[in-house]
Amino acid sequence: MDTSAFVGKHILVVDDDAPCRQLLEIMFEDTGCTLAFALNGQEAVDMVRAGKFDIVLMDVRMPVMKGYEAAAEIRKTHKDLPIIALTAHVMAAVEEKCWESGMNDYLRKPFDHDVLMEMLIKWVGRTDRALSELPLDLPPSHF
Repeated sequence: MDTSAFVGKHILVVDDDAPCRQLLEIMFEDTGCTLAFALNGQEAVDMVRAGKFDIVLMDVRMPVMKGYEAAAEIRKTHKDLPIIALTAHVMAAVEEKCWESGMNDYLRKPFDHDVLMEMLIKWVGRTDRALSELPLDLPPSHF
């Protein structure tokens, strides 16, 4: 798969699960992007405020501040930053909470390498355009 779209991109991974973080680190080897890690939603909010990220991969259930709350907080100041939920839950209520919190898409755990890369290529390519310019009825990729 061509991952040249990742070269020079900064990806924030927000997950309290060490094996998941390690897996993502392996998946992004040799893509040319830079990964940063936050262990909870509050760390993610602080890191987004302090730095520049091209996309956020956000677990929804974490200690301190859940991903839903973090996404809503990030949306207050970063309206065009793509936020992709990572969750093991596929219930309609979880899907709705992702949308309500301001997340753009979601990926169900465990996820396949190629599905993850396709989703990120879709959203990383959009970081050059304001998300506010995209159609409001844009469907999520993997609900």
